[in-house]
Amino acid sequence: MDKEVTYRVGIPVLGPRGETLGRLEKVLLTESRHLVTGLIVRALESLHILPLDRVTEVSASEIRTSVLPEEFHKFPVFDPTQYEEVPPWFFPPGHHIELGALVTIRPLDVREQGEEEAMTRRAFMGRSVAIVAAAIGVSLLVPIGGYIMAAATTPMKDSWQDLGVKLQDLPLDEPVGHSFRAVSVSGWMRVPEEKSVWLIRHSGPSDPASKPEDQVLGLDSPLERKDSDPRLTVLSPICPHLGCEPQWHKGQKLFICPCHHSIYQINGKRIGGPAPRPMDTLPARIAEDGAISVIYEQFAIGIAAKKRLA
Repeated sequence: MDKEVTYRVGIPVLGPRGETLGRLEKVLLTESRHLVTGLIVRALESLHILPLDRVTEVSASEIRTSVLPEEFHKFPVFDPTQYEEVPPWFFPPGHHIELGALVTIRPLDVREQGEEEAMTRRAFMGRSVAIVAAAIGVSLLVPIGGYIMAAATTPMKDSWQDLGVKLQDLPLDEPVGHSFRAVSVSGWMRVPEEKSVWLIRHSGPSDPASKPEDQVLGLDSPLERKDSDPRLTVLSPICPHLGCEPQWHKGQKLFICPCHHSIYQINGKRIGGPAPRPMDTLPARIAEDGAISVIYEQFAIGIAAKKRLA
């Protein structure tokens, strides 16, 4: 591709015969060479890195490649934890991306430049900031040390939050994302935050999905076991893998995490992907008039145990 190209995130990526491989998710750059080297393509079950030399044409509506559908999944899986986002103006001449789209750059690879030349401006600035921050931290350690210790030893208090929604207003067997204002309490600090949960209304105990998977596996704490109701499941919006937010796909009747494609059923049961446990349920109460209250809990990610953090 010698002419200038503009990448538009979300357009289809096609094989040589027009077969759909997926959709463009990100554009991959190599910092040390300042080159576009590949495309991150999203298929239903995964994200893969497609080398730029397999791309034959980029237009406003589609990207054509020489990749056959059967070989697409042989390309490396994209791990977003190994990359960092950069703004569109970072793109080299001849390559552009539409405003507001996410682009990606590969972290500086010291193997390409040699250890002695790897001290870039970014590394220098990072170390300088770290030194200054350490000096400030030491100077503040004594006056605030007592407050830190007080916060660390203050027992965690459970706070019921009225969600402002009633059970009878929810559809049956259809997860509904609901946001609400909450107050995060840590020691002496009270910070207002915007929280969200998934609410799932069931017909009752006869509904197979009315018992969340983490209850089936015995992962719930006494708090969650005590405050539960077979008419309602409240799921945390945080993926137990690395903290992304799974989304409900109505057509497939599945929760799918957009980051690493952990896949869950409506009761939170994991049926695919790297997540180490099911989606986490939260304690819920239903008042006589149907008003729903929850305790918003957060749990450690990346482990099989349901360990409460806050």
